[in-house]
Amino acid sequence: MRRTLRSLALASLSLVALPLMATPVAVPVADDRATKDDYSLATTGSATTLKVGADGPFLLMITPKNGKKVHPDAPLEISFADNALLKPAKQKLGRGDLKEKSAKEPQVSTTLRALKPGTTSLEVTVSFFLCTDAWCQRMSDRLLVPVTVEE
Repeated sequence: MRRTLRSLALASLSLVALPLMATPVAVPVADDRATKDDYSLATTGSATTLKVGADGPFLLMITPKNGKKVHPDAPLEISFADNALLKPAKQKLGRGDLKEKSAKEPQVSTTLRALKPGTTSLEVTVSFFLCTDAWCQRMSDRLLVPVTVEE
C-alpha cells in the first residue's frame, strides 16, 4: 500500500512539473540590474572648510560606468538633510540645476552657507535613472560630505 501511494505521489508530481518545465522562463542575468558599481558620485570642488557667515560651493557629479548612462530626461533629484552648521542655497536640486543639460556626466551645483562653527557631515540624497539601450532603473544613493566651519 505504501509503495502504491508513493508511486502515485511521484507520478502526480512529475505530471505537475512537466508543464512548468516545458514553459520557457526568462532568467535574469547579472547585467539586468544596475548596482553601485555602475556609477560614481563625486563632490570634487565642493568646499571642505568655510568661515561662519561665508558661502562656499557644493558640486556633485554623477559618472556612469560599464556602458550605462544617466537618462537625459528622467527625474534627477539631489536633496540635503537639515544641518545645524550648514544651509544650502536650495534644499532640493533637480534637472533645472544641471550645469549642462545634455552632459553624459551630469553635474549640479549650489552654494552652502556656514552658520555655526564646528565639524559636520552634510548628508546628501541622490536619485536618478541609470539606463542601457534596453532598460532604465531608478538609482538612489546617500553620501556624507565632511565640512569644517571655522569662526
